[in-house]
Amino acid sequence: MPLVKGAVSLAAGATSDAILTGTTYEYIPQNSSLRVAAATDAAAAADGSSVVMNFTMNNTELTKNGAVSQKVDGEPFGANGSYILNDTTTPPDSIRNRPIITFTNNTANNPVLVEYAIFIR
Repeated sequence: MPLVKGAVSLAAGATSDAILTGTTYEYIPQNSSLRVAAATDAAAAADGSSVVMNFTMNNTELTKNGAVSQKVDGEPFGANGSYILNDTTTPPDSIRNRPIITFTNNTANNPVLVEYAIFIR
């Protein structure tokens, strides 16, 4: 049951590369569960703009512009808890599944740090 955990720094208006590209988990088998959590060091801007996550797999949009929460002091970050943005299972009849997860900084904050954790089981 692997855990892919890391952080990416994003300039204002920038979008990250796909997080799992180039890793052992770029493609995952059928009946695999993915739990995706993320947190940022930046609060949503006064105009409502925020850091967002997009998650697609096999031409299916699982999360579109999901607002990433600001990390809260005293609340540990990981693949459990209130930072979870998506929890999905790959189809049982699929052979190869490619999860594409990206983050975009829609704020004027420059840069912002996005921490992510992807639990695969």
